[in-house]
Amino acid sequence: MDEFSKRFDLAKQAQEVTAKALAYANAQRESMMEKITQLEEANAQRDGLLDKIGQLDEVAESLKSENLSLKEHTDDVVKAGVENFRSQFEFTPYYENLQAFFVNFGARQVLTEVKELHPNLDLSIIEANYPSLEEAEDGADQLPADGAEDSVDQPPAAGDEDSADQPPASGA
Repeated sequence: MDEFSKRFDLAKQAQEVTAKALAYANAQRESMMEKITQLEEANAQRDGLLDKIGQLDEVAESLKSENLSLKEHTDDVVKAGVENFRSQFEFTPYYENLQAFFVNFGARQVLTEVKELHPNLDLSIIEANYPSLEEAEDGADQLPADGAEDSVDQPPAAGDEDSADQPPASGA
């Protein structure tokens, strides 16, 4: 029986070692399954974030194109405003330069407000020095009777050196 008990003890030890190895393998398997689950969740989150990044890229592209179209529109509006200003400025012969234009423009604005506040006040003497824009446009289309291009109300031409030395005439 001695041999039988030795074999039984060996079988028992083998069974214990196998049970421990199986328990260790099961623990490792559970640990790996948890890690796999965590990786799957991380992949799902990453896929969700990639989708959001794709959506944000689309929004960014649409905003870029909208920004570009708004810049183009702004450029067009600015060009139109500048051209409008230039076209109106060219029809105001009473003003020799931009500074004089804005001084007279400001004076007209003040006169308009004074007229609104005090309608009974006679401002005709002051208004004669600061013509309205409509009067200036009407005067720009009219040439002197002798057909000369320079008049008292118009600034000197670019090539006219004789009249450039003279001080500008006041718009009386």
